[in-house]
Formats: sequence, structure tokens, C-alpha cells
Amino acid sequence: MDRQAPRFNRRELARMLALVGVVWLVILVGIARWQRSRPAAASAEPPLIHYPGTEEAPEQTSPNLGLRKYWFRLNEEYPSDSVYRFYQDQLEPKGWRPIVVSGPEWVRRTEKDVTRDLLAAGWISPDGLFHVDLQMMSVVHPLKDGAAMMGEEREPGIQVYVTLRRAAPPEILLQQPPTPPPPPGIVEEQ
Repeated sequence: MDRQAPRFNRRELARMLALVGVVWLVILVGIARWQRSRPAAASAEPPLIHYPGTEEAPEQTSPNLGLRKYWFRLNEEYPSDSVYRFYQDQLEPKGWRPIVVSGPEWVRRTEKDVTRDLLAAGWISPDGLFHVDLQMMSVVHPLKDGAAMMGEEREPGIQVYVTLRRAAPPEILLQQPPTPPPPPGIVEEQ
């Protein structure tokens, strides 16, 4: 028995390739229409809420890192917490949870000749995918007369930084570094 393999001529081959291409194109167009018709995903980035009067403040964005940030100088005297209360009133009714349950407190940090009073707060979105971080800073400079400390002078206003960012997955935050093996000659207890 002499079987011969079917032979395709170029015209039939071109027709089959054209048919496969058209079917592939129809599938891609169908998928694209289906994706556009779906409602926005629940994990879409929430808007970055601006403190009243700061809508025109410069904003730094990094879509790859899922980060949006803006900053401004608050023309209030230390120890104002008006920005904290604004974000608390805006976020918590929408289901955002504070990262630290107790309210934030001003904390003093000193580096060389500059002292900063800092207030930090944060909220996590209802779905746990985003954080809003608030940092407020009031800068203090020591007043010296020679070597003697004569007091301190506070810069006017408070610097405020507000950041909306993607939350780190819990497995990254909770991941422990691997424990190194014990030195030779030491037996671990089980």
C-alpha cells in the first residue's frame, strides 16, 4: 500500500493562515470589548484626598510603585492636629481603619542642631490594598549664646506630607529572615 501524504498547495495554505488570523482577531476584539464592559475593579486606586485649600499643591506620582504624594505648609501653630482630624473625618466613615488605634501624638526627634516635632498617622483601606500616611513636622532650632543654651525658636507653620500608596502584601511584612544554622558542634533542642 502506497500512501501519499496530502499535499497542500500554496493557495490553500494561504487561505488557512488567513482564516486562523481572522479567528484570532475576532477573539482578541471580543476579549477587549468584554474587558471594557466590565465595571472598574474593586482594587482600583482610590482618590488622593487633598486638605482644603491644597488642591493645587504639587503632587508626586509613581504608578509603578502605586504611590501618590503631596505636601504643603500648614499656616497653623504647633501642636495643631487639624489635618489629622480632617483625614480621620474623611476616611473612617468610608471604612478606612487607623493603623494605630490610639490617636497619634507629637514626638520629638533631634539630629545635630535641628529638632523636629513629628506627628504620624496612617489608615488602611477597607479592602486592605491601600494606605494613606500622614506626617506632620514642626522644626525647632536651638538658640545659643556661645556654648550656653538659651531656648529654642520654632519655624512658623507645620510641614505636612500626605501619601497614598499600595499596601505591602502581609506575607512580605510578616516574612522572617531565615535563621542561620547553628555553629558546628552545637546541637539544637527539638
